[in-house]
Amino acid sequence: MIKMKIRFLGGAEEVGRLAIKIEYEEGSFMVDYGMIPEKPPKYPLPPEKVDGLFLTHAHLDHSGVVPHYFNKFDAKFFATRMTANSIKPLLDDALKVARLEHYPQYFSGSDIDRVFSSWENVEYGKSFEFQGYTVTPHSAGHIPGSTMWHFENGRSLLVTGDIYTSDTEMLKGAVPVKSDVLIIESTYAGRNHEKREEVVKRFRERVMEVVDAGGKVILPTFAVGRTQELIMILHDLGLDIAVDGLGNSLTGIYLHTPGFLRSFKKFKKAVSSTHVIRNSRMRANALKNDVIITTSGMMDGGPVIGYVNRLKNDEKSAIFLTGYQIEDTNGRSLLENGTLELDGKVVRPQNIVEFFDMSAHSGHDDLVNFINRVSPETVILCHGDNREKLLPDLEDYEVILPRNDHEFVVE
Repeated sequence: MIKMKIRFLGGAEEVGRLAIKIEYEEGSFMVDYGMIPEKPPKYPLPPEKVDGLFLTHAHLDHSGVVPHYFNKFDAKFFATRMTANSIKPLLDDALKVARLEHYPQYFSGSDIDRVFSSWENVEYGKSFEFQGYTVTPHSAGHIPGSTMWHFENGRSLLVTGDIYTSDTEMLKGAVPVKSDVLIIESTYAGRNHEKREEVVKRFRERVMEVVDAGGKVILPTFAVGRTQELIMILHDLGLDIAVDGLGNSLTGIYLHTPGFLRSFKKFKKAVSSTHVIRNSRMRANALKNDVIITTSGMMDGGPVIGYVNRLKNDEKSAIFLTGYQIEDTNGRSLLENGTLELDGKVVRPQNIVEFFDMSAHSGHDDLVNFINRVSPETVILCHGDNREKLLPDLEDYEVILPRNDHEFVVE
């Protein structure tokens, strides 16, 4: 592998807005170009001309500003079919939110369309040539379609994006690929997760306890991956389950993009047992169900607000959170303070509130194990705000902690 100049336009020492520019003698490429979906969103540095853009997955913190790049430049765009299909509704929704909240609009609907005119479909395990590199995509185990990118040119580079190494209801965990240089996320540096099977068991038990006691369970959830995983986790409990919000669009995409799920047959069966909520009339009757799975996952908008408003005084009902809650979001406030903002007023719901760690990011020990199995000479830690906590376990490697907008060379 020839000498590489690496520069992070975002996502080096923070979680989100990942954008990695890599230059070498024969060309250049970018891995991801995302934003942090806060209020207002945080964006990466302005795009720079490259020959190819490799997308690891559909989450907005990795894909959310990709159309802005294509507003400025042209490049080949590489992604799995699942990722390409999934980003369209997410980008459309991000543009809608920007208009409603009067945020800067970095791209238009036509820019979103331009992304797909440059799309090159890739398949896991099938290598292709790109300007002197042999490139091989591998499953990252994070969400359906998520990809680790392996670049080979005498020496090798692996860029993980977000990874999860354990099996879930939906996916097999990521498998390490031997590489000389490894660029890896560090979201959960210094923190481990409870074993997933134990979390899922406890979650299922608590849902049943609430329903058996006469309550309803609201599950604020992310549209991509988590909505679908919760459907699969709960489908065999004999409950009436309603699903509302953007997650329904992604579920439709999953059903029409085979080849990415651990068991498509099981997923299809689980989805068929739910009640899809499509409009306000159906929403009015949705609370006749035992469980409502609905966006948004951090409770800052979407149908979840209406459901919480209607149930906020019901001490038997519960709000169960299963995903990471960014600072200054309703979800974080609910967990830390017991309050959230509804219709411009701060309220304290009387519901049961609990958190179940179903993160799709590998914890500290799993990251270390993954790195050891990749066995690189150089490890570049990114996408984390506690990266230094991994250093004591990585003394056998050259470790680089990049900063945003700082260029460095790897040979």
